[in-house]
Amino acid sequence: MVRVKHRYILFEILYPPSASPSSADFHELAKSQQSCLLALHKPTPSGITQRTILHAIRKSLEIHYGDIAAGSAGQLMSVRYFSNKTSTGIIRCDRDQLNWVVGAMTLVTKLRENSENGGSGSGEGDHVILRCVHASGTIKKCEEFSVRYSTRLMSLLGSSRSHEMHRFVEEVELLKESDDEVAETDDSV
Repeated sequence: MVRVKHRYILFEILYPPSASPSSADFHELAKSQQSCLLALHKPTPSGITQRTILHAIRKSLEIHYGDIAAGSAGQLMSVRYFSNKTSTGIIRCDRDQLNWVVGAMTLVTKLRENSENGGSGSGEGDHVILRCVHASGTIKKCEEFSVRYSTRLMSLLGSSRSHEMHRFVEEVELLKESDDEVAETDDSV
């Protein structure tokens, strides 16, 4: 008997600004690397669940790859983990359909929030980017990569803050030196 082999896909949901460059979101995004990272990596609304994501990917499979892809890839696909706070999750799919699932994920542009009764919401939904971060044969390796990825992302946020802090300290030291020079000239007069 042949064992069914799965692949685990680590993904993140990114929230891009509106398409017009004249909007305030676009200018806020362009200020610094930190503001860009913070704008893209927002927490996901609580109405978006594992079921919502799975439904959106299955719908994308059906629209872009047809009924056969939707049937073969969508049948064994499941969301194993999703966090609204970090907007990251792990999807399990069949090894042979990995490329179809990743392709369908990248083609999802909107996620609709579920209504209170568990059905599809009637709203338009947020513009999103489902980004495949890593694919692996075991869920453990996906989790380990997620930790490394999050640590690297936090260090980028921290490095921009430490750079700003370093610049602030330099400015304070320059002000302190100029105050000392002014005090010395006042004493000599």
